[in-house]
Amino acid sequence: MGLFIFLTIIFSSGCFIKKKGKKTSLMKNITAHYNIYFNASELLHESELNIRNLHKDDFNQVLDIYPLPTEAASSAEAENLNEVVTKANRIALEKFESRWVDDAFLLLAKSEYLKGNYYNAIEYFGYVGSNFPEEKKNTIEGLLWQGKSYFAIENYELADSILKNAYHKNLKHHRAKLNAALAQSHLYHEDIDSAIFHLKKAVNFTKNRYEKTRWTFILAQLQEKNNQLKDAYANYAKVVKSNAAFEMSFNANLARIKLEENASGKDFNKIATLKRLLKEDKNREFKDQIYYQIANTFLQQGDLGQAQEYYQISAHTIPGSQKQRGLSYLKLAEINFDSLKNYTQAQLYYDSTLQSLPREYPGYQNIVIKANNLQYLAQRLTLIEKEQELLMLSTLTQEAREAYINEKMKTKVEKEAVKKEESNNQTFVSIPQASASNKNAGAFYFNNPLAMSQGMSDFKKRWGNRKLQDNWRISGSSSANNNVASLANNLGGINNNLATQAESIDSLKADFLNTIPLTNEKRATSLNKIKTARYEIALFYKDVLDDKIASIEALELLVKDYNPQDEKLAEIYYQLYRIYEKINIQQSNKYKALLVENFPQSIYARAIINPNFNKNDQAAVDALRLKYEEIYALYQQKKYTETVNKIDALTATVNNYPNLAPKFHYLKTMALGYAEKPQSFVDQLQKIIKDYPSDSTIIPTIKAQLAYINENKTNFYSRPTALLAYHPSDKKENTSTNQVQLYIPKAEEDEKVATVLVKPEAKAETTKNIPVKEEKPIVKEEKTVAKVEPKPIVSSEKTANKEEIKTTKPISENTAIKEEVTATKAVPEKPAVIAFTNNSRVKHVIIINIKNAKINVAKPFAELTKYFYSKFDPSIVNLTIRTIGTTDKLIAIRAQLNNKDLAEKALSDLEKELPGILNLPANDYRKFVISESNLLLIKDTESLNQYLNYIK
Repeated sequence: MGLFIFLTIIFSSGCFIKKKGKKTSLMKNITAHYNIYFNASELLHESELNIRNLHKDDFNQVLDIYPLPTEAASSAEAENLNEVVTKANRIALEKFESRWVDDAFLLLAKSEYLKGNYYNAIEYFGYVGSNFPEEKKNTIEGLLWQGKSYFAIENYELADSILKNAYHKNLKHHRAKLNAALAQSHLYHEDIDSAIFHLKKAVNFTKNRYEKTRWTFILAQLQEKNNQLKDAYANYAKVVKSNAAFEMSFNANLARIKLEENASGKDFNKIATLKRLLKEDKNREFKDQIYYQIANTFLQQGDLGQAQEYYQISAHTIPGSQKQRGLSYLKLAEINFDSLKNYTQAQLYYDSTLQSLPREYPGYQNIVIKANNLQYLAQRLTLIEKEQELLMLSTLTQEAREAYINEKMKTKVEKEAVKKEESNNQTFVSIPQASASNKNAGAFYFNNPLAMSQGMSDFKKRWGNRKLQDNWRISGSSSANNNVASLANNLGGINNNLATQAESIDSLKADFLNTIPLTNEKRATSLNKIKTARYEIALFYKDVLDDKIASIEALELLVKDYNPQDEKLAEIYYQLYRIYEKINIQQSNKYKALLVENFPQSIYARAIINPNFNKNDQAAVDALRLKYEEIYALYQQKKYTETVNKIDALTATVNNYPNLAPKFHYLKTMALGYAEKPQSFVDQLQKIIKDYPSDSTIIPTIKAQLAYINENKTNFYSRPTALLAYHPSDKKENTSTNQVQLYIPKAEEDEKVATVLVKPEAKAETTKNIPVKEEKPIVKEEKTVAKVEPKPIVSSEKTANKEEIKTTKPISENTAIKEEVTATKAVPEKPAVIAFTNNSRVKHVIIINIKNAKINVAKPFAELTKYFYSKFDPSIVNLTIRTIGTTDKLIAIRAQLNNKDLAEKALSDLEKELPGILNLPANDYRKFVISESNLLLIKDTESLNQYLNYIK
């Protein structure tokens, strides 16, 4: 009987059918559907919902009918979507005789769409639409999503053509979504009437509650814009009465009130209306969100003062949701960052934002990057303030210093006491929004465990931990007596704390006095710290915040701190010349003249005087790089004396190249470390920091080493020589666990550099990253053993990629050579000859070049994805499709191919499988590897052919 029921279900589900005249395997259908497809589609649905929930609408604009996934949201779902791709590929490539192949390709296509790979998605959707004509439902869905993918790449004409083709098939599949997509297409063409027509049909056809509510709101927006006010009011009312999310319901209600007041002849005052809503009892739990809307309105009106005031009120409203508090702090941070340029205050607000917002919030990683970058700025501003205070104290008499410090400590104690009192009086405990234990809790107090917990906490703060008994308020009860005893103990503890606090204050005073620079040498060191910090801040404004005015102010202030003959002025003049170049040519020429006149032999002046300086000098730079590699090889062979002699012979030449000089001096210091005393070694490291404070590769390494040495002074300074006579890679069983091992980066390492310090008995802290631009979401950092990532050899190839320099270049790497190479290698739109570079040590990409751009490569693309997923971790694999003109289609394969050799090895392994994967004649495709920066230069057929000739 059980078997009969099972077979009945299987046959009724349609697994055993004829397709394309062939009888498909029952078992393949069952396994393809229930073992693979079902799980993959569930994963895809989960990711789709997560991405949708992370989307943030701007209700001041007409909403998108089909909002695109953000980069942050796609990144958050990458693991899930890669799993969908893996499962769908199993069906498409292994279960190709089953009836689920077209469904599998749809899953692949939707995954690529949600990952933001729209060209890949177009290829897959097109494959479904043209290769499975008998599967009418999936054909329509493929065309629908293909149109949406063309929206994403802003090819509205082609999207419109595809959607109309699907619509004219007049099938009853996906009618709601298809009409909605056509409405979106008409909006792109600014045809509101047609958009309203199709959106009405979409609202009527859809059974999905989310779609119906969203599309109804958009329909109301369009009708309001089209002066169909009665219809707009009715649709806004439907949204208000629905179970829409608060923000949409709230904005629909506001729009409805606006229409009512305009109809009665009143001028709609949004702020007055919002303040009225605050008084309504039904909005009591939404006060924080209403204050937020008031602040938004003031911000739109340009009233930053009122906007900040109401964002503050929103953030501190009780009760309030944690997420809303985070959104209010985020707005305050953005105002201070973008409008007020108060970066220190912005950093504090960003920190508060990160404490309140969930990690899944769209753009959370960008907020992390901004907060970290501003922390970099705040640290330097704090250092300047501290050093200036110490220099001021150094000019006072001993009595005046004592009085100043006593007053400072008194103020510090008073502030801490006030802060502690505020903390003790803080009784509000925020109820996290939508917590797992409270999701289904009703309004009744005793059904809400979080509210009960908060009430219990408040009770204990006032009455103590009392037993459940009659007359519990009576002071003679045992619980009250316990509270009195507890209070007495606390008072005793306070007295003890006061004694401890006095000792602590004396200790702080002593430490503070010891840091005051009372000698000329110490005062000079303090001044150098201030100057270095100011220069780093100036470059931070320029390179990270893109705030040219602030950068100019910082640099011009810095000019006054240097003597006219100080060589550091050459670099500062050069920076001012470059920054002013685009905003004030007169000032730019002024600093150019100062640089050329006062420092004619500097690398900066030479770069200005001779526009071809970098081209002419590139051969010398390349020769120095080769020399570095040769000398480093000697160091590896433990030929330390020869290493030092070779570097000494090159010193005069090396010093002309500030971006390479620190590496040579550091290598020399490391070689000398095997013969010199520890103190001499430390002095040499400190001298490199002093001579090259702006270097962003070697200086972080040295600072990390010095910090570690400082933590292990006794052990380190007791050595006969700074470095022990064995190489770090040598295994020594008897090595002491307390020995400090210092490493130097290998010359051939480019993407990642060897560990700098090793402390076997304990994990050292990861060195802090220099700030970076925040256009790209930040990657997760692995906590390694005091690991930094300097690049011993500056790659000239990377300068060809302007976007790469902008997003990943450290602040202090902004040297004249870098900027001039970038300028000289900028590629015109239609170059006669493209200057491809030949750097084999940078990341490479495998390219499969299909010579006919009209060929749909969805199936081979799926095969290639499956192949590389099996060879590499899917999270580091990225395949993209790119059409070059009308003649070529490129499949770009990225994985962990950190140099040319690795890429060529991977391509060599692939070549055995490639003919079967592509299923094309050998003359119809080409394969090669290319660096990322060279790939950016390939924009059309001409540039592609130039590169193919270049690598012959």
